Amino acid sequence: MDYRLYYWNIPFRGVFVELLLHEVGASYQRLDASEIYPEKSLQIDSPGMAPPYLYDYGMQKTIAQLPAIMLHLAQKYDYLPRSAEEQTMALKAILDCGDVLMEVTRFYGLQMWDKAAWETFRERRLSRWMQLFEKTGREYGLQQDRGFMLGNSISVADIAVTALFGTLTHCYPALAADLNRQAPSLAALIQRIEQRPALADFLAQQRQHYGRAYCGGDIERSLQQVLG
Repeated sequence: MDYRLYYWNIPFRGVFVELLLHEVGASYQRLDASEIYPEKSLQIDSPGMAPPYLYDYGMQKTIAQLPAIMLHLAQKYDYLPRSAEEQTMALKAILDCGDVLMEVTRFYGLQMWDKAAWETFRERRLSRWMQLFEKTGREYGLQQDRGFMLGNSISVADIAVTALFGTLTHCYPALAADLNRQAPSLAALIQRIEQRPALADFLAQQRQHYGRAYCGGDIERSLQQVLG
């Protein structure tokens, strides 16, 4: 066993880590976040405020914060681009994904969605996020039938955007048309990534297990209401 991953029984942020672990062929045990959070969260190395947490058996240390976990695994398994510029862009992609998660859930459920607020966000912010990722990918050669986010090779950036938009459009199919319209090259990339042999079986099993469940709680119920 290479890792223990602590997260809730939903995809949301946890699927980012799981996709990367499956892509690199690492073995891991998935445990409920309640085994650490909140009571024991201050007892781990470099404690984090909230899940996911990843315990690395090799270094015998727990890592918190999703971007830190993704960067750790990307460095360890050579899923960072070669140049310093592209490595910076890979980190930016991960951080941008985190910002989208925060906005989609209205700061993780601090507020609930109503129809008017959601439609404004969908038309102005979410569409702009899609265009932003599309523009970045195309600047590095991404096209609808080939390429990756940051050049000719897969990187952690591709895994991150797939975890973000692949999960979002699976859980809320109405958003798939938005993605195809605003970011056609990105939409095609996500389909290619999801069909990779290391990921296809995992995603099929996960989606059978979770169905359309996304982030849980009242905020998910408000998303379901505004998206029909």
